[in-house]
Amino acid sequence: AVGAVQAVQAGVVKHPSSARRPTIVYRPGQALDSLVEHLTSGPGGGPQKVEVRAPGQFVCSGNHKVRGRQLWGCDVYTSDSDLIAVLMHCGYLHHTIPSPLRDVAEVRAVVMPLPAQESYMSVPRNSIRSRSWHSATQGCSYSVEKAWVVTRSGNSYDLSPLSTSQGSSQVMPTFTPGKQERMMTRSLGHAGRQKASQEVTVVFSLSNDPWIKYSLQAACDQGLKPHDRTSAKLKSSAMLLETYGSRYELSRQDADAELFMLSKCNSILSCKEYKAAGVPLPKSMKTVIESGLQWEEIKFSNSGVTIRAKTLPVMRLQFVDM
Repeated sequence: AVGAVQAVQAGVVKHPSSARRPTIVYRPGQALDSLVEHLTSGPGGGPQKVEVRAPGQFVCSGNHKVRGRQLWGCDVYTSDSDLIAVLMHCGYLHHTIPSPLRDVAEVRAVVMPLPAQESYMSVPRNSIRSRSWHSATQGCSYSVEKAWVVTRSGNSYDLSPLSTSQGSSQVMPTFTPGKQERMMTRSLGHAGRQKASQEVTVVFSLSNDPWIKYSLQAACDQGLKPHDRTSAKLKSSAMLLETYGSRYELSRQDADAELFMLSKCNSILSCKEYKAAGVPLPKSMKTVIESGLQWEEIKFSNSGVTIRAKTLPVMRLQFVDM
């Protein structure tokens, strides 16, 4: 969804030609100083919007300007603020993209040149804290008007910002990186020798089966292609969700419809018993809580899933194939 990185709306978006709009190609470390030329080149002597195109190879948290938090301000940023860091701060892109996404050719953003501000505030937003600046600056500032992803196949998908007036987001995008594991450093018992290994978390379900610890990355889309989406995965499987003491099943309402339903399991079955009973469970073995759900009504967050104003504090999840 490049949470994109960020939330991708269903369907392909056709953007009008950008021939009427000046274009800048993004490079890490290059300030957008040329925006100052467009402060008065718009209609009536006002600012003119500029399109900035960032090649997909730079759209990740490994970008050295993102790691260094090279951004100053909030909503309005200095012209030397890195665009990828700004898009992550605004919530157009997810801050945990570990490496460039294979399907993304470019991320494009329309920015509005603005006069230099007297000061720029440091604000934490979407897990990134911008820097502050309280001295006079030259040049200009900018704000992001909109952003979208262009895939290698030429399709475009709009991105929606996650930030709220409080500077945080309750509901996260349905598109985030599929894997995000920390690297741990441990000693080998020899002086000065260490080894890096991946951190692995094992959790057990209410039926004592090994399950996946719930996280946004585990529940959300794994890519931009249709078959990478969680909604497509539910064509051949059901998603089981567990809170502290209950188990729920998220499944398609029927094989052909693009409608989903959330049910509470009447009993806690082992994985083997669950498959034997049928995937998804027959109606006699579950209580339907919500039916006729559009996929857009199912909203995953860091703490669980919200469906039609009902929030489940999910601890574990598992996909069970039909």
